[in-house]
Formats: sequence, C-alpha cells, structure tokens
Amino acid sequence: MTAPAEHALTSEQAKAAGSPAPRTYIEAAPGSGKTTVAAERFGILRFTPDRDDRAVIAVSFTRSATAELGRRVKQRWGPSALVWPHRVVTLDTVLYELLTYLLRRRLLRWPGGHQKLTVHDTWKVRLAHQWTRQQPYLKLNDDEISVAVGWAPTSTSRVELQPFREAVNDGECTHDDVRRVLTAALNQPSIAEVVTQRLHDTIRALIVDEVFDANRLDLRLVELACEHGIGTSIIGDPWQALYRFRGARPEDVPNLVAERDFVHYPLTRSFRFRTDEAHFLSAELRAGRPVILPTSTSTEADVVLAGMWKDLWGSGDNVLPLSSSSTPENPPEAAAVLLLDRVTQTAVGYHAVFLQDALTNLGITDAEALHRMAQPFTKILETLRGDEPKAADVAWTQLVAVVKQESSRAFPRKHSAQVARLEKIRQVLRSGRARFIPGLTIHQAKGREWNTVAVRLTDREHATLAAGLDGANEEHRKLYVALTRGRDRTIAI
Repeated sequence: MTAPAEHALTSEQAKAAGSPAPRTYIEAAPGSGKTTVAAERFGILRFTPDRDDRAVIAVSFTRSATAELGRRVKQRWGPSALVWPHRVVTLDTVLYELLTYLLRRRLLRWPGGHQKLTVHDTWKVRLAHQWTRQQPYLKLNDDEISVAVGWAPTSTSRVELQPFREAVNDGECTHDDVRRVLTAALNQPSIAEVVTQRLHDTIRALIVDEVFDANRLDLRLVELACEHGIGTSIIGDPWQALYRFRGARPEDVPNLVAERDFVHYPLTRSFRFRTDEAHFLSAELRAGRPVILPTSTSTEADVVLAGMWKDLWGSGDNVLPLSSSSTPENPPEAAAVLLLDRVTQTAVGYHAVFLQDALTNLGITDAEALHRMAQPFTKILETLRGDEPKAADVAWTQLVAVVKQESSRAFPRKHSAQVARLEKIRQVLRSGRARFIPGLTIHQAKGREWNTVAVRLTDREHATLAAGLDGANEEHRKLYVALTRGRDRTIAI
C-alpha cells in the first residue's frame, strides 16, 4: 500500500525518505509504504542540488519488484528521473556489469576471450540435461575462468558437461555462473580493489530494496559501497525474510547495520490493515505473544494460503490452487501447468504461478502459442468435466497432443503421476461451485494483500502460534507473513 494521498507522506515516511545520513536503514513493516518511500528517496537523491554526474541506482532481486519501483519513480518524479545513468535494475544486472568491466580490462579472462556475455536465467531447455551427480561449474584460477566438474551427494537433473563447456566457450552463462565467478574474484584483493573503485567512480547513491533477501555476495557489495563513500540506503523487514533456501543471509544484516553505522528509520504505520482486529493481530505476532486465530471455512475468505502447494488442494470446494507443485522440472509437469493456467485465468483471473517456467521448460517462445492452444485446452477441460471415470487419462493424451504442436520436447510414456495432476483439476471443475478463490503458498503471497485471508495451518503451526513467534526462526517468519496479508481479517481453516 502507499500513502493515503499522492505524494502525501506520513511523518515516518518523510523522515526516512529524506534521511541526510550517508548510510540509512529503513525497516518497513507490512503495508507501511515501503515502495512509496523507496521511490521518494530515489528522487530526493537523484535531484539533490549538490549532485555530481555519478548514478543513483536502486536494486532489488526480482524483475517484477524492479519494474514496480521503476514505475513508481517515473510516476512520482517524471521520466527524467531515470535518464542514464540513473536506473532501477536487478542486482544481477549490476553484477553482470561488474564482471564484463573486469573482462574488458582483461583482469579476468573468459574462455574464448569473450568480453560480452549472453546471460540466461537457467540452462533448462537451452542445454541438454541428464540425471546425474556430476555438476559442471565455472572456477577461477588467478585471472583465468574455466570449466570444472564437481560431484553432488545425490543425483538430479543437471546440465551435461560437454554442452555446458561449448556454451561457455561461446560466451554464454547463467546469472548463477556470474555470481560464482564474481564471488571468487572478490577474494583476490587486487580485483576487490578494482571493483570498489569502479563502484565509487560510477555510483553516487545505492538503494537496496528487500535487503533481507541478500546473500553473502550481495551484502559484500553493500559493504564495499559503504567503505568507499557511496551513499547507501537499505530497505526491508527482518520479519519477512523467507529466502534462506536460496542463500539469503538475513541474520547478517543486523551486523552490517551496526558495523557500518546505519541510521535506523522504522516505518510502523500500516495502510494495509483496516480493522482493529487486523492491527491487533499484527502487533501481537511481532511482539511474540501467543495468538489463536478464529476458525472458519474457505467460503468466508478471498484467498487461502498454506506452506505447501499440496496442502491447498482439498482445502475447500471453492479453492483453486495456482499450482500443483513447485517449478516444473520436465515436459509433463510443464504441460499440466499450461492447462491449469487456462482454468485459473477463467475462474479467478490469475495466471498459474509457474506459467513462464513451464513455457521455458517446453521451449515455447512464440507469444501467440498460448492463444493457439486456448480452444483445444477448452475442449480438454470439457473432457475433464465429463462423467467418464477415466476422463483424466483421456485428457492427458489430448493434452500431450496439443502441446506437441507447439513444443519439440520429448514426452515420456504416460505415468500415473501425470494423470493425477489432471485429476486434481477435474475435482475442482466438478465441484459445482460458481465462484472460486485462489490458493497460494506463503512465499507466493509475500508483498500481496486481500480483504479476508484464510490460512491452512498444520497442528505444528497452530502450536507455534499458541507459544508466540520468534523473528529469528524462518518458519515463524513464514507464519508472520501469512497472517499479515489480510486487510480486514485472518482466519484459520
């Protein structure tokens, strides 16, 4: 949420946005206008009277977050706010720029002598994979980047060595590869000095959004900025740090704040909560006091949240989960996501959560492909609505035939797990409900809000709430995020 009126900031927001401190930490509680303050601070720093020609850069960790912040900056300050070199980008973009700078300076050497790289989000589809423990990766010896091979404890689908080597030699890599090389490079004092000087020469002020999602490399860059006089603002909420499984180090942020003398500006007033009940719940959770949620059914809610996708299916006849599982890893899983997307768009107005991942997995890049598949998908859904006991089995055969017209990926022989995904969709379609509400995992719900939120809690989670939450525990933080999405009310089902 933003401030009640355009450009009308609360006292808390105005103080944080206008902080004169060279190092500013803005702790933003749920619904307190974090993006509003970030956009305001960007413009204040961008147009400060004593500015020089170096860039003001705001970074976050996802394209969607940077797009929204960039939109807010333009809306508040006009297009000139983002005239080069001033920009709002992902942190991966900054890391790539630093790596290519080192390559151009010939301080690092990429295989094949490349100084510009093509960076992919993932190797899926782009390169052949196999089920193996063998894991090719990039390593750094002095100034030479090369391909190495490691062995993981367990097998999974991994990129094959030879295609990986050929792609790297052609100047291709992933964002993870960029991060691995830069992490190693910064361990060399001479390289770290060059990177630090580059940051100082090109950046006047740095704003880091969602700082509690940062990993060690991200925080190292923040430290380098602080050490060499770059105005640094970090924004986030320790109670909403959910990404340790991706390498985030939220526990390191308080040390950074203390050691680098960040000035703390808390944003405590929430524009999300519209009832005393919602305000009270948030305060009790954050204070670590025991909480017992009122119990109801999904028919009283606008959305259902749970820790796992599997817990959302069957949580209510009117609940339509936006995925069956996490990121699709193979063509059958991806095809099921495409069909589910047709249902979710029609029934609740949302795309299936992993739609883009599914398209990538299937190698579908034509923007018109989904449009061409829409009518055939509608016929498949009619099959699933039917009374035929093996409708899901028949629908699966139909689905593979449709997707194969757009994808060259090979499908394995039919398996019961594949049919089971369509059976879940069938149960929703045959529930007889005229209106559905979306089902989302807590991770997918972060940053979003609804009027009434239902949370499907396990017995263990009920017990955790009854004992009070601890902000140092990630499982507790997940519950905090789930229970602070409701504008008016939060219930357990």
